[in-house]
Amino acid sequence: MILLINENRTEIIVGENKIFIEDRYTLVQGKFKLNQFHEYYNDDYLKIQENLDLIPVEKFIRVISNESNSLSGLINFTKILDLLSGYSKIVENNLEIYLKFSENIEILHTLFKLIYFSTKKKTLYKELELSKIRKFSSDILATADLMKSLTESINNNKVKLSYIEEDYYQRKNQIDQIKKDQATYETLIQDQSQIKKNCFDQINKITRQLEGSKTENESESFLRLGIDTNLTNSEKIRALQKRAKDTQYEINKIRLRSKQSQAEFEELSPNYEIYRIDYEEILEAINEDEKKLRQVQKDYEKALRENKEFEFGEPKELLSRPIRPSLEIEQELNNVESELDNLWYPANLNKKNFPSNIPIITEKFKEIDAILTDNHEILNINANEEEIEEFFENFRIFENLLKNFENIANKFLKTIQLQVQFNLVTNQMNTAFLIKTNFTRNFKIKVSYENLTTPEKIFFIISFFISFKVLLNSKKIVFSNLFILPIYNKGGSIYRTIRKIIPLFETDENLSDASIILLMSNLTLKKDIEKLKIIKVNER
Repeated sequence: MILLINENRTEIIVGENKIFIEDRYTLVQGKFKLNQFHEYYNDDYLKIQENLDLIPVEKFIRVISNESNSLSGLINFTKILDLLSGYSKIVENNLEIYLKFSENIEILHTLFKLIYFSTKKKTLYKELELSKIRKFSSDILATADLMKSLTESINNNKVKLSYIEEDYYQRKNQIDQIKKDQATYETLIQDQSQIKKNCFDQINKITRQLEGSKTENESESFLRLGIDTNLTNSEKIRALQKRAKDTQYEINKIRLRSKQSQAEFEELSPNYEIYRIDYEEILEAINEDEKKLRQVQKDYEKALRENKEFEFGEPKELLSRPIRPSLEIEQELNNVESELDNLWYPANLNKKNFPSNIPIITEKFKEIDAILTDNHEILNINANEEEIEEFFENFRIFENLLKNFENIANKFLKTIQLQVQFNLVTNQMNTAFLIKTNFTRNFKIKVSYENLTTPEKIFFIISFFISFKVLLNSKKIVFSNLFILPIYNKGGSIYRTIRKIIPLFETDENLSDASIILLMSNLTLKKDIEKLKIIKVNER
């Protein structure tokens, strides 16, 4: 029992002894038994530690309720699973009825499709027969129309061609003449350039050679260049230089004419290209149509010869509505036959004479109607809305409580770079709620509780206990190493946890008015903890 004597002094009772606490953080060391602390802990807390990976919600709530009776009603929200289980059974019953009804509907659907497609098949065969009767006459008319259309197209295009033919050839002749001139200019430039080169070649020869007799070839070269062979070498060089200069002048004149001709070509080309494309397209269209017309006329004459004695008899029924092409009718007929081949027939009914099953189908619908009439209690959901609303309100309160508990626990865990997330789940049978713990180490590594180190597990267990107290606004938090399972009762890790947690009570304003009393049994503190007052007692 904890008794507040005055603002600065607290009395706690352990067994038959009274211990006076005057400091905010107090460590009471001695030899204690767990049954001496029945007022300060809950057995469910020890049971929770057996599996901190999946915590039963009922045990969690009992631990809370031990501190605050006002929260004991939260356990009611777990009845949601019972409701859902009952609803699930009702849904299964309805689903079973639905499947029976659906099967009958499918049978009925098969029957309707059988009647519909069988009738359509007969109609299509009749339509196909009429289509074949009319096909030849239709082909002949279509061929005649095609010949007429091709003839009109040819005549129209010839008229169009006559409109642009004169302008096209006028521009074509201009372009052709320019191209011819350009080729001539190019040839002249090449010839003159060769003459100029020959002049310089002869000058180079003269400058390299000594005075001597002239060969016949050299004389011919000078004569071709228009140079007197009787001239002296210096006179020949001057004559060759003059001839080269005159030749370059002639090349320049030719290039100027070529440039003017090219400019004229570039000016005329765009307009010529328009005429050329139009002319060639029209001419190509005429040629194609004439080729088609010759083939169509050939086929037309052949068809008339082969069907000379064909009689065109068309019944009124055939003329009363449009007749589709045979190919289209045959394709639809194939689709109808495919539909008939793929109809689903239940194994327990007569497939050969399926319409004879109508009385059986009718009887099945009557059976379903009887089930719906006589079994309201197993098919209808009777819900107490106020009760359900209360369950879900308690569920919402618990979710908020669990989130607050998680936030408090993480304040302590962050001091060792650890974080926990509590997720509400159900067991495999969906009969109980569980709290699944997921941990993050160093803010990025996901680990399960089983993969935590032993010091991390001990830190979490102690933080878990203290977080309960903080959540329920306990001003005097009493903790003992006897509150945790023996496998975690390790003094070094426990005191390291206390050493990390106490500073948080100093800095966090939400923890500033809480004090801690540690009742440690058979655990010696080897190194003092700042601000922690130690009281040693002998108790057994």
